[in-house]
Amino acid sequence: MSDFKTPAEQFLKDMIAIPSVTGHEGSMKDYLAGAFAKIGLDVELQQVEGDRFNVIGKLGEGPIKLMLCTHTDVIPALDESLWHSPPFEATMRNGRIYGRGATDAKGSLAAAIDAMQRIRPKNNSGSVALAAVVEEETGRSLGARKLMEAYKPEAGIILEPTGLRVAIAHKGALRPVITVHGQAAHSSSADMGVNAVSISGEVLRDLERYRNKIMNLVDPMLGRSSLEVTMIRGGERINVIPVKCLIYIDRRLTSGETVEGAFDDLVNVVERIGEETGARLDVERLCSYPSSSVSENEPVVSLIKGVLAAHGLPSAPVGFPAGCDMWTFRKNSVPTAILGPGYLDQAHGVDEYIDREQLKLAADLYEDIIKKAMM
Repeated sequence: MSDFKTPAEQFLKDMIAIPSVTGHEGSMKDYLAGAFAKIGLDVELQQVEGDRFNVIGKLGEGPIKLMLCTHTDVIPALDESLWHSPPFEATMRNGRIYGRGATDAKGSLAAAIDAMQRIRPKNNSGSVALAAVVEEETGRSLGARKLMEAYKPEAGIILEPTGLRVAIAHKGALRPVITVHGQAAHSSSADMGVNAVSISGEVLRDLERYRNKIMNLVDPMLGRSSLEVTMIRGGERINVIPVKCLIYIDRRLTSGETVEGAFDDLVNVVERIGEETGARLDVERLCSYPSSSVSENEPVVSLIKGVLAAHGLPSAPVGFPAGCDMWTFRKNSVPTAILGPGYLDQAHGVDEYIDREQLKLAADLYEDIIKKAMM
C-alpha cells in the first residue's frame, strides 16, 4: 500500500518526480494540464518562453472572483550526495514528505489542486482559477507578469510557505553584480598586473560595513533589510593574475525602501570604494522587484482570516520575509494575500520537506476559501 494516501499527497509525489528546475518548467506542462482537466477544470496553456507555459485551470463561469497562484519552478538539488533520499523522488518519513519543491512550492500547488476538485460551483456564482506559473525563483516573476497580461481577477492568493498564516506583505529584492577590474600578467611577474581577486577582498570588507548599516533598518512586519554576498567568481588560470572578479549580491528591501533608491545607494558605496582602492569597479543590476503589501481590511484578507479562525488557527496577519509573485498582482491593482503550507526555513535547503498534516490542512483551508469566494 502506498504511503501517499490523500489526493494532495499523491499530487505532490507526482510533481516532486518532475525536476522542474528554473528554465525546465516545460516538463510540468503536460502533467498539470492533464491533472487540471481530470478534476473538471477548464484548462488554458499560456506560452511564456519556448516550451515553458503557465497552466491555468478555471472552475465555474463568469468573472474570476479569486485566483490562486503559485510557481512550478524549483531550485536545483545542489549537492545530491548530502540528501538522505533522492531529491526528485518523494519520500515519506516520520510524517513528512521529502523532496525538492515539497515546501517551495509544490506542496501548496498539490493542496490547491485537491481543494479545487472538491468544489461544485453553483450557477452564476462566478469562477475561481488556479494558475501554475513559471520562473519565480530567479526574482524575475516571468510567468506571473505574463499571467497578469491576460487576467484581472477580483482578488488573488499567492501560494507560498507561510506556515498557514495569512501574509499581507513581502520583501523586495535587488540583485546586482559588482565587477572588479584588474590587469592580467604572468603570476611570476605579479607586479606587472593588477590582481582583481585581491582587490575584491577590500571590496568585501567595505561591503560588510555597509551591510551592518543596512541591517539597522527594521520593518515591524517584514523584519530587517539585508545585503548578502552570495557568489564570487574570479580568475582565469592558476598562473595568471586575475583580470576580473565578479561579486554577486542579494539585497532584500523592506516596505520603506525602493529598488531605485537601494541601487543608487549601492552605486555610491561602490564608487567610494573605487576611489579608496584605486580600482575600476562597475555595478550592474541583474534583476529586481519591489516590496509589496495589501491592506488588512481588503475582503480577501478578511475572508482568509475568517477561515483560519474557523479552523482554530491564528488569524492575525504577518509578513512574508522573502519575495514572491504577489508584487505582480499588486502592480495590476489586484488585492492579494499570501497563504500556504510549510515553512520558509525548509525552502532551498538539503532534505527539503513538508509536514503531511500541514498539507492536509492546507487543502481543507483552500476548499473553504474557494467556497466562500464563490458564494
